Amino acid sequence: MSDNVVDFETSKQNHLHRRKEAKVDAIKRAFRNARGEPDPDRPRSEPKPGRKTRHK
Repeated sequence: MSDNVVDFETSKQNHLHRRKEAKVDAIKRAFRNARGEPDPDRPRSEPKPGRKTRHK
């Protein structure tokens, strides 16, 4: 009978932890934008220049 116990407190703690992490990430992103730094999560808008090699 004890197998049917649902632990809501653990789920609540996990949810609150994810919300706190999301809040910290949002604050970090806001400070990066304020400093004018590029966002590391976004890919670069222009591709890296490729190496030009000569074929012999």
